[in-house]
Amino acid sequence: MTVDMHAIRAFGSAHRYFQGPGALGLVGELAAGLGKRPLLVADGIVRDLVFPLASQSCTEHGLNLQWVEVHREVTRPMVRELVSQATRNGEAPDVVLAAGGGKGVDTGKAVAQELGARLVVLPTSPSNDGPCSRMFVYYDDQHRMVSVERMARNPDAVVVDTSLLVQAPRSLLVSGIGDALCKLYEGNQARGANGLNLFGGRNTIAAEQLCQACDRVIREDAVAGLAALDTGASNEAFERLTEALVLLSGLAFENSGLSLAHSLTRGLPMAGGTASTLHGFHVGYGLLVQFILEERSPSFMREQLAFYRSVGLPVNLRGLGVATPGIEVIRRIADGTMQAPHLRHFQRPLQAGDFVDAMQRLETFTAGSSLSE
Repeated sequence: MTVDMHAIRAFGSAHRYFQGPGALGLVGELAAGLGKRPLLVADGIVRDLVFPLASQSCTEHGLNLQWVEVHREVTRPMVRELVSQATRNGEAPDVVLAAGGGKGVDTGKAVAQELGARLVVLPTSPSNDGPCSRMFVYYDDQHRMVSVERMARNPDAVVVDTSLLVQAPRSLLVSGIGDALCKLYEGNQARGANGLNLFGGRNTIAAEQLCQACDRVIREDAVAGLAALDTGASNEAFERLTEALVLLSGLAFENSGLSLAHSLTRGLPMAGGTASTLHGFHVGYGLLVQFILEERSPSFMREQLAFYRSVGLPVNLRGLGVATPGIEVIRRIADGTMQAPHLRHFQRPLQAGDFVDAMQRLETFTAGSSLSE
């Protein structure tokens, strides 16, 4: 039987979400409800942050927490190596605790998929929207994307201990803001194009409302939330901002779909200097390019640039590390962007020349000149 998925509304999410100072203390109870042999997947730095409390919590619930070390890019050989280490005693772990930022969480997802294990995600920074999603990415050793993978289901639980997140570097929180800020605008384009979301169906009312809430909270709480990093103690603005960057943003992108802001992340690595720049910075820049291609007014663009500068997001290619953003660099970015699958979620078909023009206009506008009214 053939089903027209454009007639089917689809929605998915993580099974449980817990956030707040000390939330790691819940890990043992959650793991015990899912299996008997928990495994922490994390790099050495994150292991030192997470393992003592997580292990104690597991012990209190009759579980012995093991650990394997993430030490390279999220490659298939590295994941196979970790699975081999985790199963060398003849018993496969049945619950994976995926801890860290983007790399640690993606590696944990990949290990869980290989083992057929249940998954609990423990983000240690709000740098991206991945913790709640079933998506992860394989790379090669040069950090070039190889494939985007989808787990059979979203995480069984996401545990966000904000006493850890408020200690994370400022750049990671700013990256999370850039990654989440696009969700309303990319979602609107996906809905306008009658696109399917990442669960293969039409958008729901819930998805659109989540996008709106995500944008509202970021605008209202980003500056005050960032200020919590100066004290090292969470405040209400930081809690609200974290929820927007981890929960609302993750639900929004999977249930809405992506558009141009994320398409630029395919092209930006073609420019020298961007490799060390965080994903959320790329997405934030891509959103500004999307705004220009949406033909937003100069007053709207000035408002966006003021917000970007208030939180520390880059507003042009130099801010992403491109020393000389000349026409040839911009063309390489545009050509790479044309390979993105999300381009179909836009109000009109685009060519590489459209991106070249938009990026040049953004460079001019951020240098102090005005876009035409």
